[in-house]
Amino acid sequence: MKKLIFKLLLLFLLIVIPLMAIVLIPAPKNNYMQAILDKHQRLMSTESPRIVLVGGSNFAFGIDSKAIQDALHIPVVNTGINASIGLGRMLDDITPLLRPGDILVIAPEYSLFTSEWDGAEGAYGLIFDVHCYPLIVHPLLYGLPSGFFTYARNKIIALIPHPPNPLRSTRDGFNEYGDYIKHLEIENRHIALAQLLGKINEKYLSAFFRIADSLAEQGIKVLISYPSYEEVSYKNSEDTIHELDAALRTKENITVISSPENYCFPTEYFYDSAYHLNAKGREIRTARLIEDLKRQFGQ
Repeated sequence: MKKLIFKLLLLFLLIVIPLMAIVLIPAPKNNYMQAILDKHQRLMSTESPRIVLVGGSNFAFGIDSKAIQDALHIPVVNTGINASIGLGRMLDDITPLLRPGDILVIAPEYSLFTSEWDGAEGAYGLIFDVHCYPLIVHPLLYGLPSGFFTYARNKIIALIPHPPNPLRSTRDGFNEYGDYIKHLEIENRHIALAQLLGKINEKYLSAFFRIADSLAEQGIKVLISYPSYEEVSYKNSEDTIHELDAALRTKENITVISSPENYCFPTEYFYDSAYHLNAKGREIRTARLIEDLKRQFGQ
């Protein structure tokens, strides 16, 4: 029995303590996830009503918020960072900073309704590096995120001094509106097709609907658009995407303003993933979202 206790203690010392040390080490100030703090600051300093863009990196890398603001004459804040935060946590993170009259335009990556609702390594960044989200509520609301060891590995790599690399996503790559622009003058990189989407998870969908109801009760309008998505990846999961679109259109308190196929783009418009647009794709996607919003606002 003593030997077993000793082995367990040794295992704890060799694995758990080093992992906790990694968690507690402050992240570099230019870490990509730290941009959440800048987005919070813009939300706090921008008058309502405003358009608040919510999604993962499809919004971070793929929209021109200033163009939307200039076209609609209403302030725009892009809160997009990374889908691996999880959609529920994205909304929880910004809800305390929202005000009655705000307009949320949510363009969630499709996997958030099939397999990634609980989040992954990005959620751990939100918890341990940005300190914006208490860990204790995770198992109560969303389940523990996956990808802790990926988060730990990436944090160790980030702490190692590196020469400047324009391909590395960093906090200073965002502009004042919350758009990531560092990649816009860089040539396209290899595009890995997105994995085939699984089935829509009814539990995730119901959880999102509950959040939408809560936002509506606070006087916040919820609009659904769709993420930019590479055409082969889109066609591989087209049935699931249409199923999600149909489900979202049945819900009161949210308004679907876009069609998924209108945000399906050729591979040549993507920078480095099936969700990240290059400069040309970003321009086209922004124009389409402006059209959808103008139609919604009767302009």
